[in-house]
Amino acid sequence: CHGPSGKEGPQENLTGGKGSLATAKPIKSVGSYWPYATTLWDYINRAMPFDHPSTLTPDEVYSAAAYVLFLNGIVGEQDVLDQTTLPKIQMPNRGGFVSDPRPDTPLKQKT
Repeated sequence: CHGPSGKEGPQENLTGGKGSLATAKPIKSVGSYWPYATTLWDYINRAMPFDHPSTLTPDEVYSAAAYVLFLNGIVGEQDVLDQTTLPKIQMPNRGGFVSDPRPDTPLKQKT
């Protein structure tokens, strides 16, 4: 789906795009755009593989997430990814999002 380097295939690029977000043609990949590694784990867990979503074991999800993060140069080849180490990963664009300053809209009561 994404090819051996995360850039091939018909689906979105998983890698590349570092430094491109402020350009006219940003590449929003896991390595350039996503703010949290835990979001990657959750997405893989819920949506992959494409033809059989939610069928991977937790270890398979950690392995797939580790591979994508490795392809992006975020973790090393020998790094261990688990429930303790995953949330500690600092994604390159972690500080690239701003909170929404608008006040919350209260829920309207049904009458």
